[in-house]
Amino acid sequence: MKNASFFNLGSKFFVQNPLSRYTAVFVLLAALYACVGSGVSNVVIPVEGRVSADKLLPVDCLLPAQVRQLGSKMTYLAPRRAVKATALECETRGGEYVAYDRANYRTALKVWLDKAKEGDAEAQTFVGEIYEKGLGLEPDYKVAQNWYLKAAKQGFSRAQINLGYLYEKGLGVEKDTVKALNWYRSASGVDDNDIDYTSTIEIKVATLTQEKTALLRKEVNRREREVKALNSSLRSAGMKLKDQERLLQEAEEKQNKLQKEMASTADSVRLNEIKRVFAAQQEQLKLVQSSYQTLKLQVSREQMLVKNKSKNIETQSSLLSSLQKEALTAQQVPGPSIEVFDPSIVITRGGEPTVQVRSASKARVISGRVLAPAGLEAATINKRSLSIDSSGQFHSAIPMAGKNKHVAIHAKDKLGQEAEFSFMLIPKESFVSYKKDTSRFGRIAGSINFGRYYALVIGNNEYSQFPTLQTAVSDSKRVAELLDEKYGFDVRLLNNADRYTILSALNEIKGKMTKEDNLLVYYAGHGERDVQSLQGYWLPVDAELENTANWIPNSAISALFNTMNAKHILVVADSCYSGSMTRSSVARLDADLDDKHLKKWLKVMAKTNSRTVLTSGGLKPVLDSGGGNYSVFAKEFITELENAEGAIDAYKIYLRILPRVQKNAALLNFDQTPTYAPIKYTGHSGGEFIFVKN
Repeated sequence: MKNASFFNLGSKFFVQNPLSRYTAVFVLLAALYACVGSGVSNVVIPVEGRVSADKLLPVDCLLPAQVRQLGSKMTYLAPRRAVKATALECETRGGEYVAYDRANYRTALKVWLDKAKEGDAEAQTFVGEIYEKGLGLEPDYKVAQNWYLKAAKQGFSRAQINLGYLYEKGLGVEKDTVKALNWYRSASGVDDNDIDYTSTIEIKVATLTQEKTALLRKEVNRREREVKALNSSLRSAGMKLKDQERLLQEAEEKQNKLQKEMASTADSVRLNEIKRVFAAQQEQLKLVQSSYQTLKLQVSREQMLVKNKSKNIETQSSLLSSLQKEALTAQQVPGPSIEVFDPSIVITRGGEPTVQVRSASKARVISGRVLAPAGLEAATINKRSLSIDSSGQFHSAIPMAGKNKHVAIHAKDKLGQEAEFSFMLIPKESFVSYKKDTSRFGRIAGSINFGRYYALVIGNNEYSQFPTLQTAVSDSKRVAELLDEKYGFDVRLLNNADRYTILSALNEIKGKMTKEDNLLVYYAGHGERDVQSLQGYWLPVDAELENTANWIPNSAISALFNTMNAKHILVVADSCYSGSMTRSSVARLDADLDDKHLKKWLKVMAKTNSRTVLTSGGLKPVLDSGGGNYSVFAKEFITELENAEGAIDAYKIYLRILPRVQKNAALLNFDQTPTYAPIKYTGHSGGEFIFVKN
């Protein structure tokens, strides 16, 4: 069945293979609801009422042609319509689709290409994404850019965001940060001349090969440490084995000696004494022999483990060497990245990024981060040395003299790769700062209708085949409680959930939401990532060690968002989550906006789509403890939700918890750095997720 083609027509499932043809019919039973607490629900669907979990995954669905009436006597077939839906929805509507894990370049194009050629902006964007992803082939960024441009010119925000990303990364086009941010601005809806588009500026040199190399190097190092520990254990066991061999030899010699003595002794009293000693010595010999065999088996097993792990290391080291050669050949070694947190960088159409400052200010502090995977050789700001702390962060005061001040940040790594970003500080006479008025944001946000808020909160501790976690359930319960009581979310809480329960809960919430609503998905539990594909997975409690069938790919969660109507979606993953963009397409709040313009900004954010993810550590392993009853990440996230004055945006939460999580993890000798960015291919348009208190 390796070469079989899987596709669906309506509710029937086919395997296109001359030897096999199967049909399966599924019955969907209604879910039973049971409320826990005032606004937190925990619904369990009986096993006998479940359809296949695969039916809840997203697909590209080609609906059947509709019969339409023209006048009183004429009917005709309308063209088939393409939609993104779950497999179950597609079947229910009589559509045709290819199963989620079987889709490729050709099957995806079959659904969308004709509609794209007719000029449909959404279809053009999906075709662009097909070429950008590759789907089994090498990505073709140039063709993707052409399709994105067609849709972007029609004002389609998803295409504008994707096009901006290509310009920011220099994929298929010449790298152009200003052009990238102008596309991000168009997508965000910030077109009012009174409101400037602000963004975190991130200049980063990275490739798939580099990321694979870094992950593989870490995996090899980890396995080498395991082999080293095993060798140490093996040496210790070997020494014990030698001691047991000596004891066994001594015991056997004593037995032989006693046997000889029994044979030569005529005295019955003495003979009985020798027999008693012989019997006791024989029992001791059996114990020594048993201990010796057990230890010998242990040594044999550990030798086999060392042999297998050493073989794996050889294989991975060979692959690592190949990847390193590939990177060097293509001159794609990791370069440094520069990220400016504060001030908010303003991009104007066609101009250099700017920052307005009070004209009387003598200096302006610039804060940000420099990362260099190959090791940082030097970093400067306006050609003077820039002090970088252990986490890569910096704070530097730029002197002002009442006139425009150009700021240039430069970083160079140990391989000679460089990154640079520059912007202009512009004094303003009538400048008024509102940064100290922390309640103002919540007060104004509370006057705007952001729609309804929904949350799916997942906490998995009890795994059948993976180690039990300690804090995921307590993390999820506290998060659910806060979202319900303080922020008015309609919360669905899942603890120790299997794959079907998670996917069905997402589909249930999807059915409730309108295009004006908001969705938060919080996940705490085991996560895994594939070193080769860089794909991240969430692990339900029924996940198996050597079988990924029940693992949930991050890409499947992201693709499900394409079938949802929600205006804003935020994933908070105390685990891994792959598939994010840079933060440059997140519209940041300029803290110095006055009330009038702050309200305008918030209204723009309320109507602009956002699809973002806040992770506790990117694709790296993260701590399950370190925050008392919570994980080190959950503790800080919960603290921000508890302490927010009226309202808070997701990006601000990220900025606040970033240094605290890094610091607290470092105290436990652990490297953990939270990340925040839009999710690729989900329809992010430059908006922001905003928490508003009741």
